[in-house]
Amino acid sequence: MLQADPHAWRLDRSTQLVAVSDALADGIAAAGKLRTRFVDLSPEQIARELGLHVEMTDDDPMVGSIWRFAEYRPRPPRIVLYSRGLSPLERNLTRSRAVRLLGRATLRDVFIAHELFHHIEAIRPDVPIARRYQPSLLRIGNWHWRTGIGAMAEIAAGAFAQSLLDLPCHPKALDFVAVDAIAVT
Repeated sequence: MLQADPHAWRLDRSTQLVAVSDALADGIAAAGKLRTRFVDLSPEQIARELGLHVEMTDDDPMVGSIWRFAEYRPRPPRIVLYSRGLSPLERNLTRSRAVRLLGRATLRDVFIAHELFHHIEAIRPDVPIARRYQPSLLRIGNWHWRTGIGAMAEIAAGAFAQSLLDLPCHPKALDFVAVDAIAVT
């Protein structure tokens, strides 16, 4: 995931490894805190307890070349699930494949949990993980124009969902199923 980020190459290899480890640890720690607070609740129930509305839309999941399954919208805070985005993935997840990737969770659980991390990150006082590692885009003397690494938040959100739901693997693995599912749509 980090390699796909347009700015990650600006970090040296050892910093990349540390950054990914930090993102994974951040997601896992956030999930642990939330699971301690909401022991037996589903991601949707947790969202409700946090005052975060979860809505389903039939809007087009495509934005440019990006296929959306879900997104967090901060104003007003809510999680939006794209029914037309999720449908092909749901159809393509056979029983055995679903168990290998999701364990006992549902796709809805996974995407709500992923977006819950983005909400938690938006409301907590910590520096967002995407801005903790800022490579320089341009340097003039002592002045640096820096950028964040957007993939860091996605790595952390996946680790959060994996930990919160006790998934067998990082939810990024769903992308491989999604590519096949969307291709036939």
